[in-house]
Order: sequence, then structure tokens, then C-alpha cells
Amino acid sequence: MSLPTLKAFVLCDDVTNKPDSLEQKHLLGAGLCRIASVDPFPAKFTFWTFIQVADRKATAEARLAIMRADSGRRYFFRAVEVHHKNAPEATVFCVRLYNCVFPEKGEYFVELWYDNEWLIDQRLEIV
Repeated sequence: MSLPTLKAFVLCDDVTNKPDSLEQKHLLGAGLCRIASVDPFPAKFTFWTFIQVADRKATAEARLAIMRADSGRRYFFRAVEVHHKNAPEATVFCVRLYNCVFPEKGEYFVELWYDNEWLIDQRLEIV
């Protein structure tokens, strides 16, 4: 069994299609690593993940999780089925984390799970 090849995993404020090409994306606020809270906790934030992965399989399941750095507790989100049109070329997909609840300030990790295997994480600080 061959492992998938991760090409990109980027947290950002928003993702839009380029006007001249649906294949290319604008990543607004790319490299998101800190969110400042003005609301009391628990607080809700919305952000995006841009993911590019190559896999020899035609379909796979991707799932995002938020993990608290202090406790290791994970909050999993719904699974997304990924369809690779031309394996093993890289497939781009974006997942919006809408009104994601953070119980308190601190360090978190946004994790990418692919076919129930951890692939990568990005640190996200809530201040």
C-alpha cells in the first residue's frame, strides 16, 4: 500500500477562486497561526484549510481535528471524501471550519487525518 504525498496544508482566513481559473485559488491570510479573541470564551472562529495531496487511490477520506496542546484532547470534524481525478497527480481541496468553538485561550493544533492516519498538523494560537 502506497502512502499519500502531501503537497500543501495551509491555514488561512479565506479561500476564493481566481477569476480567470477555477483551478487556482487565492489564499487570503495564508499562514494563519494566531487568532486574537475579543469575545468571551468559549469563542467561535471561522477559517479555512487549503490542502493538496497526491494519492494512487481514486478516493480517500480526509478529516480535520483541533487538538488542545495542553491536554491532547481532540475535536474531530466531519469526514470529507476526496476524489482524485488523475491519480497520482495532486488534488486540491479546501475545508472551511465554520464557527469552530475554542473553549479557552491557548495553543491548539489543526490536524489533517487521511484515511484514519495522521498526516500533519499546524499550530494555532488563540489569544
